[in-house]
Amino acid sequence: MAKARPAALKRLLLSCLLGLALCPTPLLLAQQKSADAWEVLEGCRLSTNANAIVDGDSFHARHNDREYIFRLYFVDAPEADSTLTERAKDQAAYFGISPNDIPRAGRFASQFTRETLSGADFTVITRWRNAMGRSSLARFYAIVLVNGKNLAEELVAHGHARIYGLRANWPDGPRSTTFINKLKNLELTAREKKHGVWDETKFPRQTESTVVSVTPTNVPTVASLVDINSASYEELQKLPGIGPKLAERIMAHRPYQNADDLDKVPGIGAVMLKRLKPLVRAETTAP
Repeated sequence: MAKARPAALKRLLLSCLLGLALCPTPLLLAQQKSADAWEVLEGCRLSTNANAIVDGDSFHARHNDREYIFRLYFVDAPEADSTLTERAKDQAAYFGISPNDIPRAGRFASQFTRETLSGADFTVITRWRNAMGRSSLARFYAIVLVNGKNLAEELVAHGHARIYGLRANWPDGPRSTTFINKLKNLELTAREKKHGVWDETKFPRQTESTVVSVTPTNVPTVASLVDINSASYEELQKLPGIGPKLAERIMAHRPYQNADDLDKVPGIGAVMLKRLKPLVRAETTAP
């Protein structure tokens, strides 16, 4: 049998190496497949670390002697941090209260979550999606089940969170659209029973004094009105009370027949609508 020439052996070796590079090993394929897989963490406990922060929708938890920060899917609790002014404006618009009341609502939400999780074993269902955050410890989106209840549901049912944020279909759970509908029903009941932030005795709705007054001396001309069918993302945010998220929602619900149609946008209540109507028009037909 003829011996292979060195050049031929070199080409064969390079060809094999190239094949390995282009065809991942079974181990690599398994790692890629599991990178987005859900994991169920049983027996989690609220962290007792003195520096651990507990917000309504975000908290430190321990599992198998490791500490994590988890952020709930589906819901967003009011911010207790008074420095987050833009976020507070958006949340206030959703609940129909003053932005100045958001930090207080956030403290109520934090207390509710702390009391719900303290002293209990709870289950965290996560696929380790990064939820960002300002802590040096990574924060991950999660579903949290405690004493047979879903924490996101409990927050909405008690009026401590709005329906907002990243959605997910988790193992053995309902489809996200089904779960959202359930949350909407819970929120409706919370509104009717005036739970949490919906309690007007604790969190007054915005009154007529907070509505921008449009007098004959400052009535805008038709040309200067913001066309809600064609205004850009930046133009919408120049309207009073309209932050980034409300601007997105207004754009998502186009087209509008008239300014009154803005009431179909989540977060725009009767008071805000009254404030906006003198400042907007619905003229351009959306494509």
